[in-house]
Amino acid sequence: MAAPDLVVKAGKVLNPWVLRVAGRLPPWVVLHHVGRKSGKDYTTPLVAFAARPEEEILAVLPLPWGSGTDWARNTMSSGTVRLTRAGAEFVVKDVRLVPAYEAAGWLAAVPSTLLSAAGVEECLVGTLHPA
Repeated sequence: MAAPDLVVKAGKVLNPWVLRVAGRLPPWVVLHHVGRKSGKDYTTPLVAFAARPEEEILAVLPLPWGSGTDWARNTMSSGTVRLTRAGAEFVVKDVRLVPAYEAAGWLAAVPSTLLSAAGVEECLVGTLHPA
């Protein structure tokens, strides 16, 4: 599902303000990604969760507007991105698209419930490493 025009317009106004606190206030993160065509560096505030389905720790990035957003397409194109969370820097490697129900199974109860309640259908998932 594409983001409604109102959400896109609001994001352009609000994102610069949200970026000021996003990297310091979990579950908000700042995603650092590179434009697939322009090569330009971008920062996007979003919500992310950590999951540990096995040995490795995964970053779960919900896609409430689907995988067609620029930041999601940039992230999938590069396969690796940086995150700032609670003032710490991380690298997310081997990023892949998964159904939200699969990602929800790896998360704690509250984030899993939030994914379902928000109607999220897809998530980007990758292995989380300190920068």
